[in-house]
Amino acid sequence: MKRAANILFLLGLVVGPAWAAGGQAPVPGGRLNLPVEDFELRNGLRVLLAVDGRLPLVTVAVGYGAGTIRERPGQVGLAYLLENLMFHGSENVGPLQHLGFIQKVGGDLNATTTVDKALYYQTLPSNYLALALWLESDRMKSLAITPAAIERTRSEVVEEHRNRLLADPTLPSFMEFDALVFPDFAFGHPLIGAADDMMGLSENDIETFRRAYYIPNNAVLAIVGDFDPARTRELVVRYFDSVPPGPGVPAPPRPEFKRESEAVVRRTEFGESGSGFHMGFRFYPIQPAELNALRILEVLLFEGETARLRNRLLRKDRASNQLSVVLDERLRVAALKIFSLNTNALMVDRAERVILSELEKLRANAVSAEELDKAKSRYKLGYLDRLSTLQGKALYLIDAAFAGADMAAPGRDLDEAMAIEPSALVALVSKFFTPQNRVVLEFGPR
Repeated sequence: MKRAANILFLLGLVVGPAWAAGGQAPVPGGRLNLPVEDFELRNGLRVLLAVDGRLPLVTVAVGYGAGTIRERPGQVGLAYLLENLMFHGSENVGPLQHLGFIQKVGGDLNATTTVDKALYYQTLPSNYLALALWLESDRMKSLAITPAAIERTRSEVVEEHRNRLLADPTLPSFMEFDALVFPDFAFGHPLIGAADDMMGLSENDIETFRRAYYIPNNAVLAIVGDFDPARTRELVVRYFDSVPPGPGVPAPPRPEFKRESEAVVRRTEFGESGSGFHMGFRFYPIQPAELNALRILEVLLFEGETARLRNRLLRKDRASNQLSVVLDERLRVAALKIFSLNTNALMVDRAERVILSELEKLRANAVSAEELDKAKSRYKLGYLDRLSTLQGKALYLIDAAFAGADMAAPGRDLDEAMAIEPSALVALVSKFFTPQNRVVLEFGPR
């Protein structure tokens, strides 16, 4: 039943719901037919409204341009620590009461920190929309950061991270690999670093970071669901317009890469007897059309049992025991990252050769129209599945806003991906899948 409901929802994205009557007419949507009303308050807060009245629910999401890229050396973990402190009270809300208020009315909520953003989102019955807006505006305006809350939260975060490391002995290798793929500090340092770094963060560090980045003129508010647009605009102005803006926020730093003359290959040890490797390819500078081609290529190579490399590594050659792949997009730079667990060093070498040989085939021979169409269909399904919930749509809008996408036609990047030709994949492989862009981190006995 859940799958059927999602399919109906996706059909609605193509057909499009009717907007609620009254209020300013929204800008017509693009392929997704996702009408978005886009306006800005006097304090610089950008607001995105998208009505979907199929369920009596609403998602309220706030994104701040306050990700790890804003941290300085010696501040690793600051963005994540502040994410947790956002639930420890404000002028009119006690510690953890934000969670209690939302859960009490049958809602759910969460938060996450990425390279460029801190995201806070909740989905609740639509008749409690005002409650969610008041809670978010109160902590945007008057977050309460006490020494006791800092001490307690820091200790909890450090312990949580220590337990995660104990549970997954491969985790340190992922962090080491990221530092090789993204060699400059701003883009390559982890969400949480050493315990000493976290425990060394001062109240002044936290407050300075908050005042610089947790401000309305560095934020996007997205509201998606069953609501009246005119009434919602009134509520947004009532709760958020009085939040004072902060100073101007500089653009995030640009990535810095020093390309080697050949592939970067390193070894690491983390106390396990297993063998494996990380392999990544860096894409910088990359143009929007190239990024869309890369997204299709990642699907073609790795998604689904019959995808080229997944099929060869796990089934045909059986060189890998486990395989995971992620296309990591960090503002103006991207990386295709492959992680493989293998039986021994011989299988590590075999798996690496398989990957490079398949890429060479792509360089020499264009993908067939049939294979490309299959990859496009799988990519489109995943794209739309992300929008199968109100929360997914709200976070999509915030991501699009921070990326500078045109809100008059959400989903334009999907249109562009669906228009990719085989020649674009050949050009992409020839340009980027070179030794100079390849990074490898191996582990296990030789």
